[in-house]
Formats: sequence, C-alpha cells, structure tokens
Amino acid sequence: MNLYTACRATLIAVILPFAASASADDLPQRRPGLWRIKTISPEVGLQSHDVCIEASDGLLGAPQDNCTKPMVESAQGGEVIVTFSCDLHGAREVTSLLFTGDFSSWYRAQSKTTLTQKSGVTRERSGFTIDAKFLQPDCPKP
Repeated sequence: MNLYTACRATLIAVILPFAASASADDLPQRRPGLWRIKTISPEVGLQSHDVCIEASDGLLGAPQDNCTKPMVESAQGGEVIVTFSCDLHGAREVTSLLFTGDFSSWYRAQSKTTLTQKSGVTRERSGFTIDAKFLQPDCPKP
C-alpha cells in the first residue's frame, strides 16, 4: 500500500462523512466531540491526530464512483464488518474493515486489503489499525 492509499484509508475510517447506500443504522455512530485517533500501518508508521467528530460524521467516507456499495455485517460481541471493492483501472481492490468498541469512549478499526491484478494474480496488501479514544465533548475553536 503506498502513502496515498494509506492516507485515503485513514480518511475513510476517520473523518469523512458517511454517504454510502448502506443504512446508517447498520454502522455504529461515534459520540460527537474531540477524539484522539491513532493510526498505525507498515507504510506510514504511527500517526496521531485529534479530530473533532460531529453527530453527522460516520465511519466511512463518501462513496467512490469506482467502488461497490459497502456490505455491513454484524458479528458476535457487537463487532461490525464492512466490506467493499473498488475498480483500479482494471484491477480489483477488496477492503474489509472490522470495527470494535463502544463508540462513546473508544473504538478500534482493523483493515485488510486484497488486490487482484488484471492478470488475475492476487496478493494481500497490508492493512492498518486505528485506535480512537474520546477526549471531551467540546471541540477546540479553530
């Protein structure tokens, strides 16, 4: 996964509003307020950001024209699995995200991505882990 993909994945899971066709009821909603989001991946290492989350912000980014509608599944223990695929100029990238946590004080997102090239060769790409901790209900003023 290159730096662009790692950054895109971070944005998808952290700060962009959810606008895909999956029902918002299917995905956990984070408590609004200031969150400390730590992302770790082999490509970019550890990054930490304090992010203001609004009530309308969801866990996934806006849908891409080249991606399928996310499939949302509830698993045991309140876990949520989200899977979608994107066409990358003839190659196919499938991303699965596992969300755990109470979403009012903490949550974790773990990703796995598989790339199938035009030639049919498939390889698993490294994913990322996001650990988020709620800091306070009020966001700092810009």
